[in-house]
Amino acid sequence: MRVLPLTTGAVLLLAGCTSAALPTPSPSSSPTPAPTPAPSPSVATFSVDVSPPEDPPAVRTAIPGERACFLVTVTDPASPASPVTIAASATGATIQGIEPAELVPGTVGEVCVVPDATSVEATAQVTITATRDGVTMSVERSLPVFPMADERLADARPYFDRWAAWLIAEHPELGITAQTEWTPEFVSTLLVVSHYAWWSDEWEVTVAWHNMVAPHDWTEIHLRHRWTDVAPSLAFRIDSVSGGTEPHSVAPPEVVVR
Repeated sequence: MRVLPLTTGAVLLLAGCTSAALPTPSPSSSPTPAPTPAPSPSVATFSVDVSPPEDPPAVRTAIPGERACFLVTVTDPASPASPVTIAASATGATIQGIEPAELVPGTVGEVCVVPDATSVEATAQVTITATRDGVTMSVERSLPVFPMADERLADARPYFDRWAAWLIAEHPELGITAQTEWTPEFVSTLLVVSHYAWWSDEWEVTVAWHNMVAPHDWTEIHLRHRWTDVAPSLAFRIDSVSGGTEPHSVAPPEVVVR
């Protein structure tokens, strides 16, 4: 068989056919940008606690006009030096003070409220909040209010004076002196064992006494160091006031009494 040479026209025709058979590429499209991730919701790295606890209510039963102080602590292992803003609101009571308002973890803050006047038993409600970087934690506390007048200061004063003189003489390391200024504060509506508190810039001390005759007429003093303690850290007892027994150390209460 003879092979004929291709003519110029044939070459052009074949070339045209070949070119027509090739697919025309589509323009490259721009890559779709990845969606911007939504910001993660803020997560609290801190926790807040309030003392006295909700139970038992007897340790925080107040009377109208009493200054009742809740103790607030913040825990934050991740940011132990970052302060948290403390705020509070109440119904049936007035917020008297928050100190400090910027609470650093490891410090004990105080939120003090004064129950409204009432002639019947009532319950105030207190909400304490801790906020940082847009995150807020809250704790609710009820405050039972019993309609009685403060008539215990005169009975409590001799016990306090006795204990203060003993602390000055026997425990100078506490920094309590004859010049220490104290503010008396009603605490606890309990009857058989009466309580009354005195506050200084550094200490909250509560005097308790048993309303019984010798040899059961004991008295105790409980000391809470403000800004560092959420409960009394020291306690002392006289087993019989009329019997003249010597003071001795005892285990402090686990919670503050209000």
